[in-house]
This record gives sequence, C-alpha cells and structure tokens, in this order.
Amino acid sequence: MTDLKPSFFTLLLGASLSVSSAMALASPAISADYVALVDPVVQQQPEALMTEGLEAQFSANQSLSDGWLSDSAAITVAHENDALTDDLDTQNWAMGVEFSLLLPQQKNALQGVSEAYQAQLSVQQDYLSWLASGKVRQLVWQYSKAEISLHLAESALKKSLELQENVKMKVEVGDSTQLDLLMAEKFVLEQQALVSQKQGLLVLAKKQLHFWTQTTELPNDITEVHHNAWNPQTHPKLRWMQSAYEVSSAQLSQQKTLNKSGPSFFVGAQKDQNRVDENTFLFIEVSVPIGASPSNQVAIAEKQQAQQMQKMALLQAQQALEQSVLAAEQTITINENNQRLAQQQNHIAQETLQLAEQSYQLGESSIQSLLLIQKSALEAALNLELASANLEEAIANANQVKGYALNAMLEKGKQ
Repeated sequence: MTDLKPSFFTLLLGASLSVSSAMALASPAISADYVALVDPVVQQQPEALMTEGLEAQFSANQSLSDGWLSDSAAITVAHENDALTDDLDTQNWAMGVEFSLLLPQQKNALQGVSEAYQAQLSVQQDYLSWLASGKVRQLVWQYSKAEISLHLAESALKKSLELQENVKMKVEVGDSTQLDLLMAEKFVLEQQALVSQKQGLLVLAKKQLHFWTQTTELPNDITEVHHNAWNPQTHPKLRWMQSAYEVSSAQLSQQKTLNKSGPSFFVGAQKDQNRVDENTFLFIEVSVPIGASPSNQVAIAEKQQAQQMQKMALLQAQQALEQSVLAAEQTITINENNQRLAQQQNHIAQETLQLAEQSYQLGESSIQSLLLIQKSALEAALNLELASANLEEAIANANQVKGYALNAMLEKGKQ
C-alpha cells in the first residue's frame, strides 16, 4: 500500500517563516533595483508636463523684471498736407517712438513672481518622485501578491495530482472506490482552474508594471523599513502646494502694483514746411497717469480669490494627510494581528491535514473529508503568505502617506 507524502503546506510554512526571520534579522536597506523603477514612472506620469509650464512662467517673469518696458514700444508716423484744402503748400511730417516704463515697485513685484516660480520648480522634482513612488509601490505589491497566489495554486495543483495518483493506486488494489477517484479528479480540475485564474492575474500585473517601468521583472527585495515619524514641513505634496500658494501670493502682490501705471514717453522728430520756410525739431512727450485704475480692482479680487483657494487646498491637504497617516498606522496594526492569527490558523490547518491524510490512508475517513481539509489547508497557507505580504505593503503605504519617496529613502540610507 502506497504511503501519502508529507504535506507540502508544512514544508512551505517552514520555508516562509525561515525567510521572514532572516529578513527581520538582516533589516535590509531599501533595494537600489526597487528604487530604479521610480525614474521611468516619473517620465510617464502626466504631472511631469507641469515642469515645462513652470519653467516658461519663471523665464517670462524674470525677463520682464530685468527690463524697464511695461509693454512693447510703438512707432508712430504722422503727415499733414493742405493740398486739398488750401494752396499754401504747408506740410508737416512727424515720426516718433512711444513706450511705457515700469515703476520700481512693479519691477520688484515681477521679480517676486519669478522667484516664486523658481521656488516651485525647486520642489517639483521631489513632488514628482513622491507621486511616482506611490505608483511603483502599488505596482510591485500587486505583482508580488499575484505571484504568491500563483505559486501556492501551482503547489496545490501538484499536491492534488499526487493525491489523485495515490487514490488511483488504492482503487486498483481495492482499498478505495471509483467514487473516491472521481472526487480526486474533480479536485484536480478545480485546482487547474484556480491556477489558470491566478496566471491571468499575474500576466495583468506584469503588463501594468511594464507599461509604467518598461520591465516585467520584479526586484528581488521590495521590503521597506517602517518610518514612524513624519513632518508636514518636509512632505513633498505639502511643500509643492505651499509653493503654489506662494506663487498666487506673489501674483496678487504684482497685480496690486498695477493700480498705478508707469509713465509713458513719446520721443520723435517733426518737420514743418511751406512756400516760405522749413523747420525741423525734436520733441518729447511725457504722460503720467494719476489715481488708481478702477478696472484693476476686479483683477485684484480675482487674484485674492485664487490665493484663498490655494490656501484652502493646502489646509485641506494637510488635514487629509494627517487622517491618512492615522489610518495607515492602524492598517499596519491590523495586518500585524492578521499575520499572527494566520500563523496560528495555518499551523492548525497543517496538523489537521497530516492527521486527515493518515486517517484516509488507514481507511478511517472518507476522501470527501480529506479533500475538504486539504482545501482548508490551502486557504490557510495562502492567507498566511498574503498576510505577510499585506503587512509589508501596509508599511510601504504608510511610508508613502508620510512623504517618504523611494529614492529619498535610498539616499538617506547611504548617509
């Protein structure tokens, strides 16, 4: 009579715990291969298009503040001739250039806007890297959990095929009925369908990873150290939103300086002639506006509203992040408890499976009971592996919420 082999779930559990223990003892720094996935995502994400616009805004405001003209100069040509109205042969020719100047406070305000855009550009890359880190974390853990599920499904299929072969041999020697073999074959078909489903999920995860990173290979190590602390002042998203608020404040200040326009100048030459004499002279005209511009009050009100909207968005984002940090930490605690429970449940499930295999071998239990217990053991092993992965993913998500970009974590680890 053929003996059933030791449960693969027991071996799998031992291997899993050994790997987890080794990882915990080693406390590895974040993997450079893992961090390398960030740059391709930065280039792919739509938010990267903001950089070009910010650079254009910085350059335009800087160029305007470096000069003195508030608008483009205009050339004026004028001619007077009395040929149609008189016979004195009087003619006048005039040509000049008209231009407006910026006031010193207007130049300073434009410089302030330029500096605000420059400051926003300085935090733009950190913000993009943080956004890309969130996408990378999502992709790799989706891939990893799909891989775990497929691996366990394939192992379960292998075990079910071994059981089917053993039942077939028992039927041949008369120790089991044909119904037992049919039940074992049905279980094999269920496991084959499960493998096919898990393969599809893994293929999808690979395609999504390739779309964003141009690779289908998962880094060997995607675990992260749990960072407990976080600082709103250094959070990439809040820094970026603060810089946007500072841009709107600078734009408001610049708009207020337009209440009073700078002086306008007209510089040119004029030639007057008739039958008797001819005169040519140079002239300059200066126009100085008085009072405030009534229409500019509407633009100021609009800039004030834009500034308040930016301030409101910044406060809302900070409050949302504070709530998200609390939720992320609670998720870690929940997953730690789930992992402990999954370990206990898996231990019981594997012991139960060993006893069930022995009972079936001795003819003390039915194939139905063995298959149910084997299915339960499969679920327990899968739950344990996924519980461990969910805990590591929760740590990664908490780091993301707190503003720890992957490349920043690598640089910090090198220090």
